[in-house]
Amino acid sequence: MFKRSALVVGGLIALLLVLGGIKYKQVQAGMAQLASFAPPPATVAVVDAVTERWQPEIAAVGTLTAKAGIELSPEVGGLVQGLYFRSGHQVNKGDLLLQLDDAVEQANLESFRAQAELAKVKHDRNQSMFERRNISETEFDESSANLKVALASVAQTEATIAKKAVRAPFSGVLGIRQVDLGQYVKAGDTLVSLQDVSSLYTDFSVPEHNLPDLYVGQTVLFNTSAYPGVDFEGKVLALDAKVDENTRNIAIRAEVPNAEGKLTPGMYADIRLLKRDAIEPVTVPSTAVTYSPFGDAVFVVKADEQGQLRAYRQYIKISERRGDTVAIASGLEAGEQVVSAGTQKLANEAPVQLTQP
Repeated sequence: MFKRSALVVGGLIALLLVLGGIKYKQVQAGMAQLASFAPPPATVAVVDAVTERWQPEIAAVGTLTAKAGIELSPEVGGLVQGLYFRSGHQVNKGDLLLQLDDAVEQANLESFRAQAELAKVKHDRNQSMFERRNISETEFDESSANLKVALASVAQTEATIAKKAVRAPFSGVLGIRQVDLGQYVKAGDTLVSLQDVSSLYTDFSVPEHNLPDLYVGQTVLFNTSAYPGVDFEGKVLALDAKVDENTRNIAIRAEVPNAEGKLTPGMYADIRLLKRDAIEPVTVPSTAVTYSPFGDAVFVVKADEQGQLRAYRQYIKISERRGDTVAIASGLEAGEQVVSAGTQKLANEAPVQLTQP
């Protein structure tokens, strides 16, 4: 009985050893096959790094302001007798916009004119009599003074009447009317905004280290959120006489033509100030650049010693970005092939294959 049991146990052990050996060989073969397995090359798109002619730019942000813009208000108070404009209309210099009631002043003017006529008659008669020595010099001087006072009263009243009529001081576009017919307005009350938008100013600032690159007449390009993708062009009109000691920036004013009337005072402007001399940097698409804490890089495709195409990580220094294009200051030469699509699945020296153009 004991011998039978020992034979059974020994047979089972022998069987397990045989099965274990077979399985061990299978595992070893699988591991060897796995070790020799190489993933297929990643499929990527490439472009050639090229040299382009660029005009260096200084970036800034600014605000558009009217060439001339005011809030119209009367110099004297009074009752609005006439309104001769509409909100948003174009007016010319000298156009009558609003008339205040001047009935009292007109009556006073007639009275002062009559007094001036009488004073003139007396002065002329006294002058004739003085020449014949019929009156004293004092009486003649009094008549002369009375004539001057009467004429001054006429001129003063005419000036007051003129102030009762509000006219456009320059040509431009009116804003929204702030007064109604029959309303009493005080001196200084806002009547309407008047803006000359035939051309606009854009005011902005740049850091002081850009001062050597600034000059009057410099080209300014900018766009606004109202017209995305549309570049407006202007010229630098003036540079501030000093650098702001708080921000270390220098203020600049540029003039922008606005013949089509697309631009409006108060709009935000994304500004690009063009430098004088052009440069020719090496450029690549922005999709070719990978970013990391270690630095910016591109993958350059080259063949290894066996002729296999591989992607080599190459660190670069970026000088400027414009839209979907990046200018490279150093680290890349014109003519090198860089991966433009598929960089996210690459490691350094990874084998690659190129997509068909």
